[in-house]
Amino acid sequence: MVGVRALGLMCNDPQRGVVALHELGGIASLPADADAIGTACIVDGAALLSRSPTVATESSLAQTVGPLQGRCAVVQVRVRDELRPTGPSGAASQGPFRARSYAAAVIGGPQDADGASASRERLLAGVPDFLRRFVGGHAEGEALFIAILARLHDLGGLESPHDNGGKLAQAAREVVAAAGSAPRQVTLTNGVELVHVAMGLPSAVVVLAALSEATATRVDPTLADSSMGRERLRRFRGVVTLGGLDAPLKAGAPMPDKATLQVLPDSAALLVARDLSIRVL
Repeated sequence: MVGVRALGLMCNDPQRGVVALHELGGIASLPADADAIGTACIVDGAALLSRSPTVATESSLAQTVGPLQGRCAVVQVRVRDELRPTGPSGAASQGPFRARSYAAAVIGGPQDADGASASRERLLAGVPDFLRRFVGGHAEGEALFIAILARLHDLGGLESPHDNGGKLAQAAREVVAAAGSAPRQVTLTNGVELVHVAMGLPSAVVVLAALSEATATRVDPTLADSSMGRERLRRFRGVVTLGGLDAPLKAGAPMPDKATLQVLPDSAALLVARDLSIRVL
């Protein structure tokens, strides 16, 4: 299995989203040195965020994330040797991050304190005050996320979160490219679309065309104990982006039934549309 530090999920049945994560348990796992995790979901236009400062030993990725509340979710895992912002910001500096109707997992970037601080100041320098007030911690990754929203505002797309996927992808690509050469990745959502941009970090995308009744029964027997429940498993559709991998996934990796894997180049960008179609940018 390959350790995953950032994950994005879009699906047509949020109640069964956690089953999708269990389906991928044979190829994707928590990194061995994971020590914190956070999940953000967009529900009714609001970004709901949960963070855990610890990760249980021997826990799987799906067990640690748990039930999902919306059709779009992003997950970010912190590892022990990751650069930690100094100051009293505490959990607010742990990803993922949220603002308005948007949420993002951001990993990578400068790995020395001075470089991260300087990059954070540059990223926030041109951010308007109404977006700067969403900054809750001192993480450089949060500043990158807010800078993407500021660029989206410049493009005229910030106030249209249900119809701005192309502009959101453009903003993310431009800000990541301008932020410097340090490897990094951002996975962000507006609640109906998902954008994944990587620079110098391996990632992959998995498409799920159905869910296994056996897996669903292990997760929650009520999900497969009726004809309607089994039909919902057959009709499930989902797209999962896997980023910040501690080793590249291989195209021939064993996959669950009705699942396909696409290994992405180390520098890649894609948009998952509301109909779950994938557009490589």
